[in-house]
Amino acid sequence: MHRVLFLLTAGLVLAFVASAEPLTLSRKTAVFQHDMEERFLLDGQALCKLKLPTPDREFTAYNMPDNAYMTGMYVGALSMKYAVTGAEEDRAAAGRSLQALHLLCTVSGKQGLLARAAWPVDRPLDDDGEWRVSADGKYKWRGDVSTDQMDGVFYGLSMAFDLMADAEDKALIAADAAALAGHVLDNDLRIVDVNGKTTAWGKYYPQYARVLEPMNALLLLQLLKVAHHVTGEARFAEAYRKWAIDEGYARTALRARRLRNPNFRGAVNHSDDVLLFLAYEPLLRLETDPELRATLLDSFRRSWEGTERFPGMKPEANPLYAFLAAKYLDDASQVEASVDTLRWFPLDMKWNRDTIARYEAQFGFTFDPAVRSPEPAPKAPLPIDRREKSWSAWVQDPYNSPGDRATDSPMVYNGHDYLIGYWMGRYYGYIGAED
Repeated sequence: MHRVLFLLTAGLVLAFVASAEPLTLSRKTAVFQHDMEERFLLDGQALCKLKLPTPDREFTAYNMPDNAYMTGMYVGALSMKYAVTGAEEDRAAAGRSLQALHLLCTVSGKQGLLARAAWPVDRPLDDDGEWRVSADGKYKWRGDVSTDQMDGVFYGLSMAFDLMADAEDKALIAADAAALAGHVLDNDLRIVDVNGKTTAWGKYYPQYARVLEPMNALLLLQLLKVAHHVTGEARFAEAYRKWAIDEGYARTALRARRLRNPNFRGAVNHSDDVLLFLAYEPLLRLETDPELRATLLDSFRRSWEGTERFPGMKPEANPLYAFLAAKYLDDASQVEASVDTLRWFPLDMKWNRDTIARYEAQFGFTFDPAVRSPEPAPKAPLPIDRREKSWSAWVQDPYNSPGDRATDSPMVYNGHDYLIGYWMGRYYGYIGAED
């Protein structure tokens, strides 16, 4: 009897292994999408970092400093997905996350003040940050919003407006964009919290952008350009030209990326690189003025190519930058390497072993954690399958993040970074449906 059971079990295992299909880019996308919907969405709002239960905390919790930013990126990814598939279910999913963005744009109760995150008051919460209860008593919302969050939201609004929105959606997008951008203009290029104080990182004004953070000059231009695009209001077009040309923000944006030696940990802020992408994409998509467009392209080219002294984004094989450079700089030299980044994108960069095992059984694949990339040259960026776990592979420092990922973590992450990279590649035509 035991021998029979053993043979049956062995046969089932062999049958499973034989039936397991390669984890192609499209199949990996389906797995990441499933996990996003199962564990990382709250009525369309993208939840940032999942904190597993502990002996002292029985419920699953989330760390949510970047829900607005991430939801904007996710709306962008779903909008590109719908543009590729034309499937109504994909448009509906993008619409749910667009509604979540609307909640984040309005839940503070102060006109034009974005919330970092919103959470139902009747659900347990274990998170840092500043939380307040909404006027209707339904939500707690996380304050002290930053220009980073606005950048992600305006990217998502612009993509949704152009790729998936119907008339009702477009009216909603226009109202939210007008409120957020109007708030910044009405408060001397600052984000002002409900306490009447400028938020810690809510600064676009000249003394800050010209001297301390040139990137924020670019972020302001993105905000104003998108606001005009989705509303048609002359106020935003006039403000855009004033700050881009008269106040020199387009020239300031030439220095948007800080170029330093990336081999020194912390010298380059790769989180800022994602913010630059989120700003460059709509600006290059929407700007038609020849001189302004040339300046914006020069800014992106410098960020991409770097200088003789320091490299830009180009060596990193990052799909966001590589696909954008291929489209707008006519430089497709890193497209193949960036598609390899998605191929080598390891599941254990995001999840623990029990989650991977569950999805292996559910989706019929076998994940191999072995490194597939070639050994990098000294001081070159690490291929993605040689790096440690990260909540965002594109935020992660590719020069200084080695790790074998063999240890399970009390915090796990979603695949929003993979999803936006994949659907951008599909939408731009650099990845085929069969890949």
